[in-house]
Amino acid sequence: MTQTLLVSIIIALSVTYLSYRIWLAFKEINDPCHGCSGCALKEARKQAEKRRSKKPPCGNKKTIKKFVQSEDLQ
Repeated sequence: MTQTLLVSIIIALSVTYLSYRIWLAFKEINDPCHGCSGCALKEARKQAEKRRSKKPPCGNKKTIKKFVQSEDLQ
């Protein structure tokens, strides 16, 4: 009886751990680092993504408005 209970507990803990690891794998499927938190390469990748996602500067908006208005008058 004791052995059956002990084996049941070990199997239940194993299934719980396995399901947790599978959940983590699906949660971080789009992350190329798979949850690694302390590497310089990850920080460099984050900074590169920030630079790519920023809108390019459009210059001085007042100058552009003046240019458009001056062309409309001609």
